[in-house]
Amino acid sequence: MTDAKQLPARIPELSLGRVGTTAQDDIDESLRVLRGMQEDLNDHARIRAYRPVPTVAFSRRESLMPEFAAASAAAREHGFDPVIRLAGGRAVAYDQTCLVIDLMAPLALFNNHIAAFDAGAASFRDVLMDLGIDARIGQVAGEYCAGIHSVNARGQVKIVGIAQRAMRRARLLTACIVLETPGRLSPVVDAVYSAMKLDWSPESLGSVRDEGVQGSPDEIVHALVTGLQQRHAAWALPQTTPVRGALA
Repeated sequence: MTDAKQLPARIPELSLGRVGTTAQDDIDESLRVLRGMQEDLNDHARIRAYRPVPTVAFSRRESLMPEFAAASAAAREHGFDPVIRLAGGRAVAYDQTCLVIDLMAPLALFNNHIAAFDAGAASFRDVLMDLGIDARIGQVAGEYCAGIHSVNARGQVKIVGIAQRAMRRARLLTACIVLETPGRLSPVVDAVYSAMKLDWSPESLGSVRDEGVQGSPDEIVHALVTGLQQRHAAWALPQTTPVRGALA
């Protein structure tokens, strides 16, 4: 856990809530903030968090695959808008039962993308632990959009998926946290992954609520974003020492 005296003098600026009316509007807003960071050499780390409209976010690489048209159609059939996200990885489905968090920081804060992933994953793990979840970093069997920097509960179910994009002078770590029981998400993931000829296990998808966290959605969101902004801001710190336990 990051010691309080190490936190930056300027805590990351927080922007909470959706912009516009469509899934693409939210992608465009994050890109706008990142481009502003590219142009301001004195800019500081930022957090953008929102509860999205029903969306399936594909990577740029996936959009060039022959299965993309069928996968997009499958998303639309379930009421989810297909968009091309800024970061890499595999297709991710999310809706109002989720929280999308974009952690944005000057590129120079970390010397490589693995170090940035380590710091971000550790920060998400720690903020979930504050909520009483047995949160761990690592891939679970059968998870969709699999990655070694996913954050899971009990080593059994994925709760947070993290992807990254490095740009000129700016870095994005984007995450989707499943807040409520993912009953609506599983069918759309099934349809999209089937169209893309990918395997996954619905039993691998968990949520903050299913791990026993109490409180209203707004209270849970507040705890998550303030935790990442004020107590667990290793993701916004220059890498002067290794992040302890990042892959534990």
